[in-house]
Amino acid sequence: MTFGEAMRARREAAGLSLRALARQAHVDPGHLSRIEAGTRPPTAAVAEAVDRVLGADGALVALCGRRSGTAWRIDGEGWRRDDAEVLAAALVAAPPTPGSALRLAHEWLIAEPPQVFAVRAGRRIGADTVEQVERRVHQLRLLDDHVGGEETYELLTAEVGATAELLRTAAYAEEVGRRLLVALGELCQVAGWVASDAGRLREAERLYLAGMRASHAGGDRAAAANNLSSLSYQVANAGDPREAAVLARSASCGADGHASATARALLLERVAWAQARAGDGAACDRTLGAVERELEQRRPDEDPVWVYWLSAGEVEIMAGRCWTELRRPLRAVPILERATSGYGDEVARESALYLTWLAVALVQAGEVDRAADAALRALRLARLAHSARATDRVGEVRRALEPYRGNVLVDEFDEAYRT
Repeated sequence: MTFGEAMRARREAAGLSLRALARQAHVDPGHLSRIEAGTRPPTAAVAEAVDRVLGADGALVALCGRRSGTAWRIDGEGWRRDDAEVLAAALVAAPPTPGSALRLAHEWLIAEPPQVFAVRAGRRIGADTVEQVERRVHQLRLLDDHVGGEETYELLTAEVGATAELLRTAAYAEEVGRRLLVALGELCQVAGWVASDAGRLREAERLYLAGMRASHAGGDRAAAANNLSSLSYQVANAGDPREAAVLARSASCGADGHASATARALLLERVAWAQARAGDGAACDRTLGAVERELEQRRPDEDPVWVYWLSAGEVEIMAGRCWTELRRPLRAVPILERATSGYGDEVARESALYLTWLAVALVQAGEVDRAADAALRALRLARLAHSARATDRVGEVRRALEPYRGNVLVDEFDEAYRT
């Protein structure tokens, strides 16, 4: 179904005339009429406005750019060896401007699965080589659980460069090429996460977008969605949360029918986070409910390896963080206190991050002494983590505690922070 067809169906179901919809969406009715007829494509801004008025919860945004009788393809001909070389060159080059993430997201959503073609250049590799790369990617994921991005950034970017070079220069059969692209896409997601953790946001964006294309080229839409969803998380934290919500919903919609229940729960978690950051409590509450329903249906044997860390406890922590962002400490504090009690030095970054949200929630609840105590624990762990994200979050807690200077524990925390 095209955007125009879906818009018409939803508009008529809502009992709205075209003019009424245009008025509520603040769009010229003539322009909207042409979009509905399929003679004019919608912009991302118009699609989001119409989606909001019709309560489509991202479904219309996901169709933005789809036109009847056409399908977007890479270079119009499907995935070719030249595309692999361009992707590999982009990954090993200096960080370029990645362009519009929203545009790329919607292009990915409507792209037909591209093909990988065997070539006869360079040394030939087989399944054994790809299996080694896949195992290495997961080892690096596990390493990131315990070591901060400032420590591992160079290791991960070197690994991306080496894998991209293999994609560019080796000879391989089509199936091996697909698996190599998927492995590269997953590696880009880990590297993007590490780059973001190290405060290198432009580099992280470049890696996420390249990973999205590589995963999709290899035929793994769920892994492509994980890259895009990871980018939405970064944008929610450091950019426009409304744009982040669109990216997160696009990722979730794009993986529909291609992801396990656990993977869908992870993608929806990031939708909820963006909604919380945007201050949309009602939407966030609905999405958190959807996350719980998906997790109840999880079948571990169907899960991709990259969701190994998502547990009921992690979902609970995300809910607590969302309630903190929405300034609902009575809901947030019990969740975060219960959850953080199970974390310690062995996962210093996560422990520090989660304690910062607990500290902020306690400030909101007027429990300043307990907030300062949580902040001191977060500060100690952040020193161990070597994570720019953890350090920045402790700085945010310091600002939240600033009005309470003169309190003994707050002053102790402030002194420790400065030294």
